[in-house]
Amino acid sequence: MKNILYLLLFFISFTTFSQEKVIEITNIKTGKVKVFEENQRIKIRTQDGKKYIGNLKISDSFNFMVNNQSIKIDSLKSIKNQPKVLGTIKTVVLITGLSVVGASLVAASGGSDSAFLLFVMGSGVTVSAGVLEGLNANYSDYKWTFKIIEK
Repeated sequence: MKNILYLLLFFISFTTFSQEKVIEITNIKTGKVKVFEENQRIKIRTQDGKKYIGNLKISDSFNFMVNNQSIKIDSLKSIKNQPKVLGTIKTVVLITGLSVVGASLVAASGGSDSAFLLFVMGSGVTVSAGVLEGLNANYSDYKWTFKIIEK
């Protein structure tokens, strides 16, 4: 009984004292705080214009990794949550819209009266892929500050 109590105490203390590192972003004007945790799929842009999409892994207090690329927190330009499901849906909608626009061109070359209707529908579907991209907020460095903390 004593050993079971010690084991239970060990597991409780292990979860209490274990800390995970997160990227904390703070709004400059309002002070609102958002957190990006490890293994969360994100899309980032760096100061030199490179874009990385992948799971977040934090290596130390100044560096993190996305898509096996080490990035310094100081070089972060913007960060955005990028769920895999939303990316897949966006790609399917974009390809469908472009296919319908292509079908409208084929119909127009054949002299069909429905070419304009197909073009309008395809354009609307293609634009909706862009709307899906804007569903998740993009947090950029001119409104937010970035730092790595232990939570």
